[in-house]
Amino acid sequence: MYRLSKVHFDNIGSLFEDDTGDFSVGECLSPVLTWQSRDSLETKVERGPFMEETAYLRSLISAFTYHAEELPLTPYLFFSPLPNPADYSTCDSFRAAVDRRGDFIVVGDKLEGGKNRLDYCIVGQILEGMVPRLSSDLAAFTVSHPDLHTGNIFVDEDLNVTCIIDWGSATTGPVIELLATPGLAGSSKPPPVALAAAFRAGFSQESPNINRDLWGRADMMWYFSRLVRLLSGQDLPLFQRLYGLVFMSGVEYPSDSIDHGWLFHQRAMTPSNKQLLSELKEYDLTDDEVKERENEVFSGEKVDRLAVARKLTLMSEMNPGFVGDRRLWRWIEEALKVPVYDSIDEKERKYI
Repeated sequence: MYRLSKVHFDNIGSLFEDDTGDFSVGECLSPVLTWQSRDSLETKVERGPFMEETAYLRSLISAFTYHAEELPLTPYLFFSPLPNPADYSTCDSFRAAVDRRGDFIVVGDKLEGGKNRLDYCIVGQILEGMVPRLSSDLAAFTVSHPDLHTGNIFVDEDLNVTCIIDWGSATTGPVIELLATPGLAGSSKPPPVALAAAFRAGFSQESPNINRDLWGRADMMWYFSRLVRLLSGQDLPLFQRLYGLVFMSGVEYPSDSIDHGWLFHQRAMTPSNKQLLSELKEYDLTDDEVKERENEVFSGEKVDRLAVARKLTLMSEMNPGFVGDRRLWRWIEEALKVPVYDSIDEKERKYI
């Protein structure tokens, strides 16, 4: 990484080789701008090459926002992250959480519905306000690996790195992208503190002039880059942490899901977002289509599951701070363990 930081470019984009073997920086083909059919947004998203960090960051945000408006969002629901096996004590608990979230998103066609799309558009609006804090004043740009993880790093028996592969979507970019500690496991969770400290120590040993501000911006970039890719299934936690780093510096974990829910609710009530929601809802399924799909999914013995999903949907509509995450699924699991008694007298018994 240190060696890459010493190779500087004048603008941001992808490297292209001409007929003479020379390389130049051209249109930016980074994963954020091309993966998940985002290449189809060609006429709407600026692709560079970019002369300034701010223009590059705003391009990534615009690709994210247009994706939210026009491209498939399945299986992502902003206020209901995908269940993570690490959050559950048993495999059965994890599978139950997956099923309950699956039931919840079916009711009302939440994933591709206008409400979910608006939530992601509001994320884009808030990210726009973060650009001044994310960008640095550095004029030179460096090459970064687009997807660095253990699967594309080769080492010898002494653990010396011998080769790094899969540079196909590599682009030049801000130095802070290079300073962001690689998520070697490919996870949406940040690297362990020890790994981040080792990465920074090694980098600083070769380049001691990196100041704390750049490291802080690199932390923000770690969350920002994963959020705008829209691939993790953990978009709400990523956004919460990024929001805290950008707007509430000095507080380790300032995020509160209810506060963020109200933040989005207030944004959704602005005239421009009300108009946007109206436009997005034009492509929603009709009530009859939604009901037909629910009947297909919840046929036979699954009627009780439909009742739970509908109650949760009602709760989410009444409470702007509603979040369908591990806390909810674990609470439901515990609640369903309580037996139902047929008589009043039996209700006095304790559940063991």
